[in-house]
Amino acid sequence: MATLEAAFTGAVASSVANVVVYPLDLAKTLLQTQLRDRKDEEVKDDEYMGVVDCMWKVLKSSGLMGLYRGISTSIMGNFVQSFCYFFCYTFLRRYYYAMKVVRSKGQGKLVFSTAEELVLGIAAAAGSQLFTSPISVISTRQQTVKSRDSAISVAKQILEENHGDLRAFWKGLKVSLVLTVNPSITYASYQKLKKLLFSVDEFTEVGLTARQNFVLGALSKMISTLITQPLIVSKVSLQSAGSRFTNFQQVIHYLYKHEGVLALWKGLRPQLIKGLLVQGLLFMFKGELTKALRRLLFLYSNLLVTRNKRLLL
Repeated sequence: MATLEAAFTGAVASSVANVVVYPLDLAKTLLQTQLRDRKDEEVKDDEYMGVVDCMWKVLKSSGLMGLYRGISTSIMGNFVQSFCYFFCYTFLRRYYYAMKVVRSKGQGKLVFSTAEELVLGIAAAAGSQLFTSPISVISTRQQTVKSRDSAISVAKQILEENHGDLRAFWKGLKVSLVLTVNPSITYASYQKLKKLLFSVDEFTEVGLTARQNFVLGALSKMISTLITQPLIVSKVSLQSAGSRFTNFQQVIHYLYKHEGVLALWKGLRPQLIKGLLVQGLLFMFKGELTKALRRLLFLYSNLLVTRNKRLLL
C-alpha cells in the first residue's frame, strides 16, 4: 500500500506542478534547441534572446494557446514517468532496507549512504525511462514545431521520417539513461538535506510541513540541475524536430565547437527556475496529498467499522 501510495501521490503532485510551470518548460525547450554559430553577431528575427523574449515571441505568433502546445502529451508522459519512478524507488528502497535489517540482525539504527541513495535512484529512473521515452520524444517534437498536431499525428510523422523504424521513439534513450543520475542526485540530496536541516527520519514524509518540503525540493533540484545541465541540453537537442544529431556526444561536440563551453549550460536559467518550482511544488503537493489520502483512508475505515457494528446489532 505504501508503494502505491507514494507512486500515486508523486505522479499527481508532479503533474500538477508541471501544469503550473508549463510555459516556462516550453521556453526552456526552445532555448535549448536553437543552434547558432558564435561567429554570427547579427541576431535573427526568429532567434530567442532569453526566457521572456521567447515567451513573448511565442505569444505574439501563436497566441496564448501557443504557450501550452504539446501540454497534454507532456503531462501524460510526466504522470506515467513519475508513477513508475516513485513506485520503483519506494519499492527498491523499502526492499533494500529490509535486506539491510536482516543482514545487521537488528543491531543499531540503519541509514542509507549517499552511494546507496544514488544507486537506488538510478535504478528506479532507468526503469521509468524505458516506458516513457516514446512520450518524451513526441512531446519534445510538439514543443519545437509551430503546428498543433495531435500526439497520434506526430507519432505517424516520426515513423514516416524514420521509414517505420520504431527505434525512433527511443531516440535519446542513451542520454536519458545517463541522465538518470539527475533524479538520483535530486532524491539522494532530498534525503540527506531532510535529515541535516530538519532532523527528520529518512522514511518520514508526513512529518514535514508544506514549506519544509518546498525548500527541500528546490535545494535538491538545484544541485542536480547544475551538475547535469549539459546532458539535459543534449537530450532535448536529440529529440527536437529536424535534429541533425544521432547521439549526445555529437551535440556536446557541436555546441562546444560552434557556441563555446557555456553553450552546454544554455537555457540554465529557465531550467533552474522550472526545476526549483516543479520540484519544490512536487514535494510540497506530495506531502500534503499523502496526509490527505491517509486521512481519507482513516475516515473510510472508521465508517466501515461503524457500519459493520450496526449490521451486527
